[in-house]
Amino acid sequence: MKIPTLHTPRLILRPWSPEDAERLLVILQEPELFRFFPRTDSWPREKAEKYIAHHLSHWQERGYGHWAVVTTADGDLVGWNGLEYVPELAETEVAYLLSRAAWGKGYATEAAQAALTFGFTMCGLEKIVGLTHPENIASERVLEKCGLKFIDQLCLWGIQLHRYGMEREVFLGNSH
Repeated sequence: MKIPTLHTPRLILRPWSPEDAERLLVILQEPELFRFFPRTDSWPREKAEKYIAHHLSHWQERGYGHWAVVTTADGDLVGWNGLEYVPELAETEVAYLLSRAAWGKGYATEAAQAALTFGFTMCGLEKIVGLTHPENIASERVLEKCGLKFIDQLCLWGIQLHRYGMEREVFLGNSH
C-alpha cells in the first residue's frame, strides 16, 4: 500500500524513509524523552531502525501506522505520530512522541487530530484509544483536546497507564 502524506496547518505527516533513522536517533537520545514509557532508556540505532521498519510493515498489514512528523516551517523531523494496533488490548492506539524542542507548541494535538480523522474516516475504525502514564499530564491534555474521554486505568507492559477512548460515531458527530 502507498502510505499517504497528511498536511495540517503546521505539520506534514509523511511516510518514514531509511534516511530518517539518523535524525530520529538524535531525538531518541534526548534526556527525559522516555520518562513515561515502560523502558526509560534512550534507544540505540538498531532499535530506531527497527521502529521505522516495524511501522512500514504495520502500514502494509493494517492500512495505518505511524508517520514521521515534519514541520512545514523548516522541514525538520520532530518525531512520530499515528495509529498502532495494540494486540494486548485488541484496540488501536493514537500515539505521538516529539522532540523536546517541539513540546508546548500544540504539535502533538494537531498531529493526533489528523491521525484520528484518518483512522475514523479513511480506515473506518470503530474505536481509537490513547494510552498515557498517569503522571504525563501534558499527554492526557492532548488526548482530551482531541475529544478522547478517560476510560480506566490498567497495567500494561509493566506500568500503570490511563486509557482514553473515542468511538467513531462520537467523532463523526463532533466533526459536523
